[in-house]
Amino acid sequence: MKAGIALDPRPSATRPMRIAISTPELHQLQWVMNGKPADATHIIQGYIVAGLQSSGHNLTFIAPRTLEEIVCTDDLQRPSIAPQTWTIRPWFNIASKGSWRIQRLLGVPYLNVFSNYRLLDACLQCLPGHDIVYERNILYKSGVAMACKRLGLPYVLYFEADDILEHDYMGKPITGLQRWRASESIRYNLNTATCVICVSEEGKNHLVTNWGVPAKKIVVFPNAADVHRFRPSPENSSTMRATLGVENNPLILFVGSFYEWHDVATLLDAFSRVLTQHPEARLVLVGDGSQRQAMMQRATDLSIASAVHFVGQVAHDVVPQWMSAADIAVVPYPPMDHELWLSPLKLFEYMASGTAVIASAIGQLPKIIQDGKNGLLVPPGDVTGMTDAMKCLIEDAALRSRLGQQARQDSVKNYSWDHYVSRLERLFTAVIAGQPVCQIKGLEE
Repeated sequence: MKAGIALDPRPSATRPMRIAISTPELHQLQWVMNGKPADATHIIQGYIVAGLQSSGHNLTFIAPRTLEEIVCTDDLQRPSIAPQTWTIRPWFNIASKGSWRIQRLLGVPYLNVFSNYRLLDACLQCLPGHDIVYERNILYKSGVAMACKRLGLPYVLYFEADDILEHDYMGKPITGLQRWRASESIRYNLNTATCVICVSEEGKNHLVTNWGVPAKKIVVFPNAADVHRFRPSPENSSTMRATLGVENNPLILFVGSFYEWHDVATLLDAFSRVLTQHPEARLVLVGDGSQRQAMMQRATDLSIASAVHFVGQVAHDVVPQWMSAADIAVVPYPPMDHELWLSPLKLFEYMASGTAVIASAIGQLPKIIQDGKNGLLVPPGDVTGMTDAMKCLIEDAALRSRLGQQARQDSVKNYSWDHYVSRLERLFTAVIAGQPVCQIKGLEE
C-alpha cells in the first residue's frame, strides 16, 4: 500500500493541461499527500490532485500562507512564495493596518478585504499561461475569482457544501457584517464561475433555489473511492480483528467526523438494543470532531462503553484496514429541515471495501444505495429501524455477503476516483474550449 494519496499512472484521453488549483490550506493538502490524518474535504482534494497528476497534467497550487503571503508552487513539498506588486507597497500596508485599527475601534470584525486584494495581486502574477483554474469554495475568499475575471481564464468552482448553512446547523451562525461578507464572496464566486461542480442533486437544487445559480452551468459529481486501496481483504481483516481481540465477534463500523449532522447518537442508541440479543457484537467508531466527547459520554450513560471502541482520527492509509475488518458499516444521518447536501466519502469507501452498508434514507444516499440490493436503508433518526437493520445483517451472513459484493461491483463500475478524474478531464477540456456545460453529453454518468 502506498503512503499518502497516489493513484496509478494512466493515459489521459485529453492533452496535458496546465491547471491552477486553489486550496483553502496548503498544509492540509500536504498532510493528505504525505499520509497524515486529515478531514474528508482535504482527502477528496488529494484524490483529485493525485488523479490529475497521474494523467500527466501540470498542476500549480495557490493558497494563502499568512494574511500577507501567498504560496504559488508546482511542488507541494517545497512551496515557493508568489510575487506581489502593488500590495507590498508601503501605502497598501498602511491602508491595511489603518483600516484594521479603525475596524477594531468600531467593533467591526475582520472582513478579509485586504487579504483578498493580496491574493488577487499574487494570482495576477501567477495565473497567466494556465489553461484553467479550479477552486474549492471557502468562506470570505474571492481573490482567485477576481483574478480569473480580469484575466479571462476559465474558472471552475467546486462547491462541496454551503458553509453558511453548515454554521447555522451547528448552532454557530455567522452573523452581522461577517455574514454579509461571506454571502457576498460566495455570490461573487458563483457568478464568476464558468462552471460549478457540486456533489449531489440536493446541492445543485440549493444553489439554484437559494443562490440563483443557473442550472445550466452546474454539474453534479458525487464523491468516489480508491477501489484499488479500498477492497475486500481477508488478511487485513484478520490482523485488525486480532488486534482488537474480536476475531469472531460481529463488528459494526462508523468512519467520519463527529459533526452535528452525523447521527452517531441514533447509532449508539440502536447498538445498545442490539447488544440485548447479541452481547458479543462490537461497535468501532473511527474519527474525531466536536461531538466525539459527547458521544463517548452517551456510550457510558447507555452502559455500553465496554462494547464500543472510539479510535479517534487516523491516517487515511489505515482506514481500509478498519473497513475490511467490519461486517457492517453505517452511514447515519438525522432528519433535517434542509435537504442533505453531502456526498459522504465513507459511503463510497464502505462500498469499495465490500462491506454491507446501512444508510439513512436521506439526501443523495437513496440514489446510491438500493435497499436490499447493495445495502439497507433506514429512515433518518429511526432507532428502531437502525436496530432492526443491524440485527438482520448480524443474523444473515449470506445477505451481508450479497450486499457487500454488489456494493463493491457498483463502486468499481460507477464510483472510482479513476472514473471521477476521467469525467473531470472531459469537463475541463470542454470548459477550456468554451463549450456550455449543459451540452457536454454523458458527463454525469
